Amino acid sequence: MVAMANQIAKNLDYGSDKSKAIAGVVDHIRRFWSPLMLDEIAEFISTGEAELSTIAEQALAQLIEERQAAE
Repeated sequence: MVAMANQIAKNLDYGSDKSKAIAGVVDHIRRFWSPLMLDEIAEFISTGEAELSTIAEQALAQLIEERQAAE
């Protein structure tokens, strides 16, 4: 899933507009990833071993925070 998140971020990288790229990754993951997938990557990120791009990391942090707030 780390590789998928990084690939999504790479495909949606709009150059200098990082906020647009992050929003695109957030939108993509919301639409296509199951809650279980997000929970699994959140757990892996918490180990500190996930090698995420900056865009993927920021997008996932936003999604994980939203998910935790909803619980």
